[in-house]
Amino acid sequence: MRVARRGMHGFEVEAGMHIAEAAKFFESEEVLKGEGIVDYVVGATPAPGVFVLGTTQDDVQKKYLDLYKLGKGPLYLFYTPYHLCHFEVPTSIARAVLFNDATAAPIGGPMVEVASIAKISLKKGKVLDGIGGYDLYGVCENAGVARRENLLPVGLSGGCVLKKDIVKGQTITFDDVEVPEGRLTDKLWREQLEVFGKEKNEKN
Repeated sequence: MRVARRGMHGFEVEAGMHIAEAAKFFESEEVLKGEGIVDYVVGATPAPGVFVLGTTQDDVQKKYLDLYKLGKGPLYLFYTPYHLCHFEVPTSIARAVLFNDATAAPIGGPMVEVASIAKISLKKGKVLDGIGGYDLYGVCENAGVARRENLLPVGLSGGCVLKKDIVKGQTITFDDVEVPEGRLTDKLWREQLEVFGKEKNEKN
């Protein structure tokens, strides 16, 4: 799925608000149009949880979703109250090694990229410290927009050298940096673009 806007909505709610209430910040028309969106909420409980807003046109399903206290629709909230990476990562590795089975597999090309935004004003010649560093942070942007604007993916930012000054809050593009030569990450990223095709990304 895509994002509704650069950086997503990321609604921040009063601490402790239940996700059933927080989810009402999402307008049903925006969620229902197209193929859906990806987003998040800050401050809601249970945390750290994962939620999905879904819909259905099936009258039988509507009846039972209402019966089982999920409301009248058109959006129905499903959530799990936890997200336990330290359990899930080893299980995913085991599935891949023992059963040649992916925990999650994409059905097509990239839909969203994470673009680089300057945390502070940066000077020409600065070597970017990448993910988790002091120089920049990442925001989600639809892949088609990211490619049209030549945005620098945050995952490729580490080690890049600025060719000009960048002000705080500015989006960093490939035109703004010198990319180190010979990196495997860059090679794989270019292969990914070639496999899925520029024209497919431009639809996003």
